[in-house]
Amino acid sequence: MGFWVIGTPGRQREIAADRQRLQDVGEIAQRLHEQYLTEGDSFELPATLDAIELRNDPLTSQPYEYARLGDRDFELCATFDTDSSTHRLSNQDSNPDAARWQHPEGRHCFEFDVTEYPTLVY
Repeated sequence: MGFWVIGTPGRQREIAADRQRLQDVGEIAQRLHEQYLTEGDSFELPATLDAIELRNDPLTSQPYEYARLGDRDFELCATFDTDSSTHRLSNQDSNPDAARWQHPEGRHCFEFDVTEYPTLVY
């Protein structure tokens, strides 16, 4: 009965890894936002994230994908083990920011505007 409610230990590890991925992606977006706030209008999104000390994927140890989409827009991609619609991302389901972090199983990219603070929900 317990496995039905909370899932198998393997499933729980996958969910925990996906939550770490979301946290990592959110922290990268926050770092870029903080640089924008510091530098103001002179800030330019970097071509790569090589200059920023980053965490890698918790299971594969691969870096997260980053792409500059425009002067102020960028995307960060990760590969997820689970579909977030099958479990709660956090205790804050009523938080409208939680919808931003929904993801399918597999590779998924989140788009950001560096001028906007990327609220984290996990």
